[in-house]
Amino acid sequence: MTDSRYSYTHACDYIRGLGAIQYGEGILLSRSYASQIIQGIAQAIGMDDHQLACKLADVFLEQQNDPEYQKQQEKRYLATFGIQPT
Repeated sequence: MTDSRYSYTHACDYIRGLGAIQYGEGILLSRSYASQIIQGIAQAIGMDDHQLACKLADVFLEQQNDPEYQKQQEKRYLATFGIQPT
């Protein structure tokens, strides 16, 4: 069974995870904007956007299995709601 979110959704979520988070509103960057960023970077470096999306998706999936990364993201998201993790 294949993952229908690979590669573009995961690539966009990787980009979104690098972006700003606003108190009370969470992630500010939409997947649509993240997709535009991927396309723009791919064009700038002369790479097919699907190829770049696959590379970014692979990094995203690797991070999802990293407990330290998960802790950092959890702290980041909780902070958007004014919650200071212990």
